[in-house]
Amino acid sequence: MATEELHSMTPALLRRGFGRRDRRVSVIEARRSDFRSALTELWRYRAFSFYFGGRFLRKRYMQTWLGLAWLPLRPTLNVGLKLLVFGGLVGISAGATPYPVFFLIASAAWQLFSECLSWSTRSLFISRSLLRVVHVPRLVVISGSIVPSLVDFLIGVGLAAAGLVYYLIRAHIFYLDLTWRSPIYVVGGLGLMALLGIGLGLIGAVAGSRTRDVRFMLGYVVTFLYYLTPVIYPFQQIPNKYKPIAELNPLTGAMELFKTGLFRTETVSGNALIVTGIAVVLVWGPGIWLLHRQEVREW
Repeated sequence: MATEELHSMTPALLRRGFGRRDRRVSVIEARRSDFRSALTELWRYRAFSFYFGGRFLRKRYMQTWLGLAWLPLRPTLNVGLKLLVFGGLVGISAGATPYPVFFLIASAAWQLFSECLSWSTRSLFISRSLLRVVHVPRLVVISGSIVPSLVDFLIGVGLAAAGLVYYLIRAHIFYLDLTWRSPIYVVGGLGLMALLGIGLGLIGAVAGSRTRDVRFMLGYVVTFLYYLTPVIYPFQQIPNKYKPIAELNPLTGAMELFKTGLFRTETVSGNALIVTGIAVVLVWGPGIWLLHRQEVREW
């Protein structure tokens, strides 16, 4: 009501001479919960995303003896142990591609998703003391989770590059099949992985800021998705009767799109991509709405 009165009074005030020096009028409206408004706020407060992302990154090595060494050490040990188990003890094959190369590249993309989900879910709880005294949109805080996630992803890319160089020197074969479409597939797959991670984290962050059960369950959910997604095995090795079920996993389309841009033997399923796109919409829509409701209650 006050906004409508302000709009009706503004022309009359200008005709009477008020505001001739500065005709800009600031209108205070109710905060909207639509996706466009959320993106507008995210861009306006984008500097805070890097600030919170830096805080999340520092939390990795705070109160430790090794300090910054934990940043590369944690993902390296994690990937190294899994490679020893799946590639050595279990003996999973990736066809013509050496398994270490296949696994390290797929694991780098998986790290981007899992870290986005983990940090975005914990972001509001970690920053709760700061959010009590600073007015920052919650989506900006959650978006800061991309910073530590990208760091782990780049470390994974470095490990994969080392594996490629090793086999290039040893076998004189470069096991990636790069074409002009490769950047599109790779960036598209990684973008979908990040969107799914942060989108699921939006929903988890709202519930996780009030109860610790969500964070306890997060590890089990990520582990379940890890074995369900073709990370430790190629999609082609899934029996044909189970492939339609695997395509229902939203992460399958994103992962296969990423690998299609790098490996000649990989092809992305259209059904899996459709499921991935639908999943992105389904998690971001309710996520933005729940986040807006929480902000309205707290502010």
